[in-house]
Amino acid sequence: MRSKSIAVAIAVAACLAVPAVVQAHPFTITNSAFSGELPQIGLDSGLMAAGPSGYQGQSAPGDYETKRLQFLSLSPRPVSNLARANSDIAFQGNRAYQGNFQGFRIIDISAPGNLREILAFEDCTGNGGQGDVVVYGNILTRSWDAPASAGQTCDGEPVPVGWEGLHVFDISNPQNPDLVAQVRTRCGSHTASGVPDPANNRLWIYNTPSYSPGNCPAEAPTPSNPSGPGAAGIQVVEIPLNAPQNAQARQFEDSGPNINCHDTGVILGDILRAACAGGNGIAVWTMDPAEGGSLGNPKLEYIRDLRLTGVPDFKVGHSAAWSNDGETLIIGHEPDGGVRARCQPTGTVFQDATANYQVQTDDMKSLFFLDSDTGATRGKWTLTRDQTRFENCTLHNYNVVPTDKGDWLVKGSYQSGISVLDFSDLSRVREIGFADPAPLSETTTASGAVAVLGGDWSSHWYNGFIYQSDISRGVASWRFNGGESFKAEKLDRLNPQTQTYTAD
Repeated sequence: MRSKSIAVAIAVAACLAVPAVVQAHPFTITNSAFSGELPQIGLDSGLMAAGPSGYQGQSAPGDYETKRLQFLSLSPRPVSNLARANSDIAFQGNRAYQGNFQGFRIIDISAPGNLREILAFEDCTGNGGQGDVVVYGNILTRSWDAPASAGQTCDGEPVPVGWEGLHVFDISNPQNPDLVAQVRTRCGSHTASGVPDPANNRLWIYNTPSYSPGNCPAEAPTPSNPSGPGAAGIQVVEIPLNAPQNAQARQFEDSGPNINCHDTGVILGDILRAACAGGNGIAVWTMDPAEGGSLGNPKLEYIRDLRLTGVPDFKVGHSAAWSNDGETLIIGHEPDGGVRARCQPTGTVFQDATANYQVQTDDMKSLFFLDSDTGATRGKWTLTRDQTRFENCTLHNYNVVPTDKGDWLVKGSYQSGISVLDFSDLSRVREIGFADPAPLSETTTASGAVAVLGGDWSSHWYNGFIYQSDISRGVASWRFNGGESFKAEKLDRLNPQTQTYTAD
């Protein structure tokens, strides 16, 4: 387990084997896909404000090359416009809650081989962004990460001009969610992580803001940035479970210069820590009262710029998660915002080169496994299946299987699809299963940019199955057929950025 003395010093200083059979799996779905030249702004908070130059629907076959993953079912939500794209996903009981750029869906997953839509809520109009969701009991929150323009509404209610933040819904009636609060947050809400506090009958949200230039209006200076905003950390939002209409934003936890938080990974139990990936590295907080923190007031422990620890290409941090014992911090990043083909063969000179990225490197298509007390790199995994110049790709959203029988991770990576990783030995992190789709298109624009944007936004392990949120198709369920015995714990809910299970 973590060393308290090391953490304080840092804060001051700043089974059965199964043959590996590869086959083409008949996951063939015909739907509309995206085309048209995409701007160099990625799937970040600036995307909908700028918008692509145009779309043209076309059929896109969905053939997957698979290893140890078996497709089960699809709950379709085909889209032909990025303004309607499917995004993050959360789970509670026998339901999945899939966010999208217009609202969210509720899906019955009680029979993983027969997913069934309960509700398609499409009533958040305009350019409110990707719609990250958190679910807890009868509460669902949805992120809105671009200043609202005149006439925008959500659940039929006006959204104030210039507003951005969290929408809080009462979902006690899954057929008729009710918007009960609109909580304005500093620079909006790009992603959000739920932190339950049942002892005090409330839910904390660790909100991470819109950090793209132009989408963060001038606000009060922060201690580490006296000239004004720019560095972005987490803002804590309090939601009383018995009165969610009284939800309010609390203090802003500044992560210091050069770390613009993207996703914040939280681990509870006896570990009580949070970490965000963003900008050039990571920031880590403690919520342990013995170390000066709390659920409602996390205390910054340290910041690491990964460019200074051997990862020079780490310029767009994306995701963070923890091993179940809290000793390892898993960090992913998102070169060029996820809209470009950044999983090509190492050494490839990009046709769509940018100021940050000219040539493909291993680091652009890798996950990094860090010592959680120091931020030092202890392991690395690089995608072994080279993707084409037609496939947008980054190591995007993932979670750790809740078990003490080993260390396993399930991730989604846009058009490189799903991976199941064994990171029990950090000197030899292995991919033990995958489902890799064929390119949605093999067409480029005159400038050489990727012409079709799609793929696997999120893939997560939940109660024995893998659920995939596909940008242009909907939600798919998969079974892992490997011989490894996960012996995973059954969860009541999963907000993938929050780990409630911990192991000694």
